[in-house]
Amino acid sequence: MNSIFNQLLNVKGTVVETVRVVDSPLRPVPVLEIHVRPRAGMLRCSRCGRRRRGYDRGGGVRRWRHQDFGCWRVELVSGMPRVDCPKCGVVVASVPRAEPGSRFTRGFEAECAWLMTVADRKTVSGFMHVTWRTAGDIARRVADRLRASMPCPFDGLTAIGVDETSYRKGHTYVTVVVDHERHRVIWAHDGYGREVFDLFFRRLTDEQKASIKVVTGDGARWIDSCVAEHCPNAERVLDGFHIVSWMTGALDTVANACGTMPGAAATNGRRNACAASNTPS
Repeated sequence: MNSIFNQLLNVKGTVVETVRVVDSPLRPVPVLEIHVRPRAGMLRCSRCGRRRRGYDRGGGVRRWRHQDFGCWRVELVSGMPRVDCPKCGVVVASVPRAEPGSRFTRGFEAECAWLMTVADRKTVSGFMHVTWRTAGDIARRVADRLRASMPCPFDGLTAIGVDETSYRKGHTYVTVVVDHERHRVIWAHDGYGREVFDLFFRRLTDEQKASIKVVTGDGARWIDSCVAEHCPNAERVLDGFHIVSWMTGALDTVANACGTMPGAAATNGRRNACAASNTPS
């Protein structure tokens, strides 16, 4: 039975010892309580992350909310041994199933954060049976973990694009920078203009700026001035949408101007007169 729960939990470095159902009047719903322990040799310092010798078994036990098994709420229960770290001193050992200080397992936090990408915080908090504030804290922790594990989005940039867009019925603007090679957004900030675009280049090192060879965007002068200052060797490319829009506007301007010229007016007058003479009375 314990081996089955080991597979169901899918938590690395953890061994299931006992499983029981706790149905107490003090709890709103019955809880599937799973007692676990870390595997031998898996003790690490919760601060520096290095393998350390065990110091003692610690005091008491701790609980972590895990993903539900069907209609059952699941809690992992485990003692918290301490390690003797030469660098950090005697501290609580880290657990592979949860972040330090968190009352939820990594799996639970990942599920909660994913749901918040497709629903609002109030809906997710009600579905996961956590408070509104807790759902927000979980999303921030997951985002921090992903950000720390991902490579820097500003490394290896060669071709970028910048544009501003509006939301909230055009009352609020946001500037967005994309990586054309990897087809993803790498930076966004409220507002638009030179001051906002300068904030993007301040995030980049000199090597990252030097790697940028192409910058696309519309004909805004604030883009030209920023690129000339921060990436003087980059090629400035206008996007096709605005080029076609400008050409169409120029043709309309020329056509309207030709329609007001004396020769064109006379030609239009003769054409209208001929059309009127051919119209039956």
